[in-house]
Amino acid sequence: MGITTYILFLVAGIGFGYAASGRWKWLPLLFPLALAAGAMAKNGVDATVLLRLIAALVITAVGVVLGVLLDQRTGRSEQARYA
Repeated sequence: MGITTYILFLVAGIGFGYAASGRWKWLPLLFPLALAAGAMAKNGVDATVLLRLIAALVITAVGVVLGVLLDQRTGRSEQARYA
């Protein structure tokens, strides 16, 4: 598993942290969990899978926090006004 996967988790975290509202910001944490569950179902539980899962969850959580900070900095967290 290359670095590309972790970059995608980071980008997903930033995107959801910036654009989603409320608890939906934390939805990207389900992506690595689902992928790890599939890997564990196919190949069994392994220390490598668990370490990669922890790394993916941490990187995704960092992305969400960065997205939230970006959202707060831009002041975009106002309620949408509909015509």
